Amino acid sequence: MSNAFASSIGASGGVTASAIVAPVVGSGSHILRIDGYSCTKGIGNGTHIASETFAAAGHRWCLHYYPDSPNRHGSGEICIFLMLVDADANEVKAKYTISLLDHDGNPRPQHIHAGEKTYSSRDALTSGVCLNERSVLEGCGYLKDDAFVIRCDIIVVKEIFTKAIPVSEVFRPVMKREM
Repeated sequence: MSNAFASSIGASGGVTASAIVAPVVGSGSHILRIDGYSCTKGIGNGTHIASETFAAAGHRWCLHYYPDSPNRHGSGEICIFLMLVDADANEVKAKYTISLLDHDGNPRPQHIHAGEKTYSSRDALTSGVCLNERSVLEGCGYLKDDAFVIRCDIIVVKEIFTKAIPVSEVFRPVMKREM
């Protein structure tokens, strides 16, 4: 539909318009390399190794790597959890993707895990993903020289809202995201 059409329907006086807006606060990525993978196995179920703290999307985060499963009962899964480490953050709504990368740095569809959560610095354990059973990781070719690589992409969003807009703006290109 053309802008001329939008102007003509708006001129009739009987047409209104609104928008659903999902504003993005910021985004960022962190790459974590697990060197010496075989030495991380066996540290114990429920025990993690934390990455360095990193800044992304206006907040400080870290990744928790669980080589022997995050629960005490053990499942043989290798898991990665995203943690918000800002001491003063009340609630941060974030979408994340955690990917196992191949040797060229590309994520493979069968090893991409996405989720979303409202994070708080008070959370003891936050959202995470279990990448694979250990045997799958060890047999899929992602381990090279006893190392593998994870990438975590984070998008922090504000609350989604609706707003009235002029009919003439319905078909305009979106030039910038509303913050």
